[in-house]
Amino acid sequence: MEALQLRKAERRRAKVRIGISGPSGSGKTYSALLLAKGLVGDWSKIALIDTEEGRGELYSDLGGYNYLRIRAPFNPEKFVEVMTFCEESGMEAIIIDSATHEWDGPGGCKSINDSLAQMK
Repeated sequence: MEALQLRKAERRRAKVRIGISGPSGSGKTYSALLLAKGLVGDWSKIALIDTEEGRGELYSDLGGYNYLRIRAPFNPEKFVEVMTFCEESGMEAIIIDSATHEWDGPGGCKSINDSLAQMK
């Protein structure tokens, strides 16, 4: 059995990860933008990564958030690269619209898995 140890509780800065799901047109992107604004308080510190063919700019009237469009292939490395870029650019909230493409889009996890299965 591992040694048990009590220590004083310490509040640490943690990053929030929130997933929003719903049918098309239900307000996920709009809600994510308002939630991000509420969390960070400054539109200029919000980045929206768009895989949805430009739909991420539909709400530009809300405030001056930052926008980055990515295209296929939607492999996991690309998502890590763009999130790292946003963090290094000083973004405090990063919205990925939509993460579905990383799983089910061209070059995403399912297609990677399928190509590995075909190699057997």
